[in-house]
Amino acid sequence: MSKYNLIRGEAFIRGERVSVIEDSGFTNVEQVITILLSSLSDDIERPTKVQIRITNLDKKQIRLYQRLLE
Repeated sequence: MSKYNLIRGEAFIRGERVSVIEDSGFTNVEQVITILLSSLSDDIERPTKVQIRITNLDKKQIRLYQRLLE
């Protein structure tokens, strides 16, 4: 991942998209995941699994991740 690539990050809970970001300037995956998780509402019951799809729009690459929201 290069800071010059356009990145789209999406967070899903139980198949429903709950957060989306699209920006450049990210140098690693954890930066994208941190911003996605911090943008989630406090109403979401915890603990819950969050599925994350990160797409490099310039290179047309998709990566899937999963995190436990506590």
